[in-house]
Amino acid sequence: MDLTAVRPTLYLKLSCNQMHLSHLQSGRELRLHADPAFSNQRLLVADFTAAQLLLQRAIAELLPKRFMRLSLPPQLLIQPLERLEGGLSQIEERILLELGLGCGARKVRLHLGAELDSAGVLAKLRS
Repeated sequence: MDLTAVRPTLYLKLSCNQMHLSHLQSGRELRLHADPAFSNQRLLVADFTAAQLLLQRAIAELLPKRFMRLSLPPQLLIQPLERLEGGLSQIEERILLELGLGCGARKVRLHLGAELDSAGVLAKLRS
């Protein structure tokens, strides 16, 4: 059984105080602007709680509870788009991974590089 057919697959592109979340199976997308802000001048995610609440809201909107009960927990690929000078520190990687896990995803991966299409997202999550 191919679990990607049952497990919701989400792709989060993260910029300063903005999230763009896509649900690959349905093609639905959300663009959210943070209020309160979760970024500051140095860190993409400086206020973890604000970022987590925004991501939880986005996931709840894209994946209604009835859908979540019928499927496995989502898998999530997170792509930071800003504040990447010199790469991510171990702490920044941990923040992003914990952000995804704290929102209910059971598999979370990070991607640094060009934006991906659906096939690219699935390939990154399989590796």
